[in-house]
Amino acid sequence: MDLLVEVKLDRFFGHFEGDNQNYRAPDEVKNIRANKDCIRRFRDRVTRDFNIATSELDAIDAEVGKLIDEAAAEARAAPDPGPADLLTDVYIKY
Repeated sequence: MDLLVEVKLDRFFGHFEGDNQNYRAPDEVKNIRANKDCIRRFRDRVTRDFNIATSELDAIDAEVGKLIDEAAAEARAAPDPGPADLLTDVYIKY
């Protein structure tokens, strides 16, 4: 089965670190965060239409946050890569 999903999102941040986003209207990002935040919209919809309690979503968020914290701690504790790792996973080979 083939599947194509097209997702159109608005960015909260610029194209690069330090992008001052002069090309945006003054309150554009504030408006996007208030009205188009895909995570907030998802949360609103599943609690309204699928009768999922916000406490269930909060528990999932907490679990995911814990997994992220554990992965970050593991990465920080890992040894630095050596010269042999320089080209590892840079280019894919079939």
